[in-house]
Amino acid sequence: MRPLFTTKDTRDTKGPKRTKADLDWHGRQLENATKTGFSFVSFVSFVSFVFVATSRSIAQTPDRPAVGPEKPFQLTERVERTLPNGLRVIVTRQTAVPKVSLTLTVLAGYSSDPADVTGLAAMTAQAIQEGTKARNSREIRRQAFGMGGSISASASQDYTSVSARGLAEFAPDLIDLVADIATNPTFPENEIAILKQQHEQTASRQKASPQFLSNREFRRALFGEHPYARVAETPESIRAMDRAKLVAFHGDHYRPNNAFLLVVGAVDPDRVFSATEKAFGTWTRRDVPKRSFAVPPTLNGRRVYFVQRPNSIQSSISVGNFAVKRSDPRWFELNLANTIFGGAFNSRIVRNIREEKGYTYSPQSQFTAFADAGFYRFAADVRNEVTGPTLTEVFKEVDKLRADGSDGAELSGAKQYLRGLFAIQTATQAGLSGVLNNIYVFGLPRDYLETYRARVAGVTPTQVKSAAASLLGSTNAVIVIVGDYAKVKDQLGAFNDIIFLDIEGKKVAPPTQ
Repeated sequence: MRPLFTTKDTRDTKGPKRTKADLDWHGRQLENATKTGFSFVSFVSFVSFVFVATSRSIAQTPDRPAVGPEKPFQLTERVERTLPNGLRVIVTRQTAVPKVSLTLTVLAGYSSDPADVTGLAAMTAQAIQEGTKARNSREIRRQAFGMGGSISASASQDYTSVSARGLAEFAPDLIDLVADIATNPTFPENEIAILKQQHEQTASRQKASPQFLSNREFRRALFGEHPYARVAETPESIRAMDRAKLVAFHGDHYRPNNAFLLVVGAVDPDRVFSATEKAFGTWTRRDVPKRSFAVPPTLNGRRVYFVQRPNSIQSSISVGNFAVKRSDPRWFELNLANTIFGGAFNSRIVRNIREEKGYTYSPQSQFTAFADAGFYRFAADVRNEVTGPTLTEVFKEVDKLRADGSDGAELSGAKQYLRGLFAIQTATQAGLSGVLNNIYVFGLPRDYLETYRARVAGVTPTQVKSAAASLLGSTNAVIVIVGDYAKVKDQLGAFNDIIFLDIEGKKVAPPTQ
C-alpha cells in the first residue's frame, strides 16, 4: 500500500514544481488571511501545503522527535434548556479568549425552497439583516461592531443560521440583537430591491465559471427532482421573489419550535438562559411545513453530461454518485475512504494525476452528507488533451480502492490526518459552534465530539474496503464535463449516449464540430 503521507518524491518532470516563490506566495496569503479572516478549509489547505512541501527536509533530520500522544479532548459539559415556546438553548463554556459565539439555527434551507423559487431561503436570510421594527440595517451593523464583533446570516442545504460574534461581556446584548433580527424583520422594499440586483449579478457571473457549471449539472443529474439538486438561485427564481414571498417563508419556518440557539464562549450559562428567555420568550410557536423529498433517479451505467463551452482550453470534470445521509453510522468509514481516495492533499488521486502525471494542479474528492441523502464527487480542471486520460485514472483508482481497500501506513496516516483536523477545527469558538451545529441539525449522538477521534481510530481495513465499494461508484456514476467538445471528443469514445447541455443546463443537439 502507498502511504498517505510519504517523504518520497514521486513527481516526474511533468508534475507541478514547488518553488521558493510558491512558499513565499503561500506565506503572504496566510499573513493577509490572518488580517482579513479566512475559512477553516483555507487554513487546512495551507497546513497541508506546508506539510508536504517540507516533509522531505524534515525526513533528512535523523534525530527529529517522534509524534507525541494525542492530548485528551476536553469540553466543558453542555448545558441545555428548552423554553416554553420550544426553542432549545445549548450553552458551552470556552474561556480561552473573552469572546462569545452565538448561532441561531432554523431548520429550513435550500431544501425547503419552492421548486420554482430556488434561493428563497438564502434571500430571506440576507433580508432579515436589513431592518427590524427597532433597528435599520446600519444600526444593526453598528451595534454589532460596537460589541467587538459581527453578525451574519446564510442558508445551507437543510438549515439557515444567524450568527453573531463579539466580546463575552456583551453576550446579553448580542442575544437581543440576534433575536430582533430573527423574529422582527420588516423586509424593507428598497433593501430587497438592492439584494435582488446583487443576486442577479452573481447568478450571471456564475454562468462564466466552468467549475460552477460542472457542480450544478452534476447535482441536477444526480438528484433529479430531489431538493438537493438545487445549488443556487437562477435569474428566473430571483425575479420571482418579492416581499410577500419572503415574509411568508419567514412566517412559515422561523419558529422557536423549528430552531435552536448555540452559545459558545466565556459566558455564565445562567445569565445566558436569563437573557435568552427575555429576548426570545415572546416568539410564538406554530406548526411548520414538513419537507417532502422526491426519490432521486436510479443510476444505471456511466452517464455522461457534456456542457458545451466553445474555445475552452481545459475541461472541468465532475464524477460521483450517491452516498449516505449524515446521521448514518457508516459515516466515519466512508469519510475515511474518501480521505484516502481524494479528500486529503496527499491522497491517491492527488498523487496520481497531480504529482505523477501533472494533469492538474488541485484535484479533489468531496464526501458530502445532508439530512436525507449524500454524495461523493471528484472534481478537477484538466488540460483538454488529458480529459479522457483523467477519467481513466479516476476510475482506475476507484476500482483499486474498491478491490483492495487500504491498510498499513496509508490507513494510519489518514486516521492521523482526520484526528488532527478535528483538533484544529474545534480549537476556536466558531469551529466548535460549527461542529455542535451539525450535531443538532442532523441528530448525531450527544457524545459525538467526545468520541470522534476514537471512532476514527477504530475503523478497520475491512470497513474501509466495504466503504469504498459503497461510496465510490465505478460501473454506475454521473460524469459531467464542461469544455469544448470538438477538442476532446476523440478521447470519449468509451462513453455512449452523451447528453449535451448549454450553459443554462438545457439539452441541445451534439456539436457539429
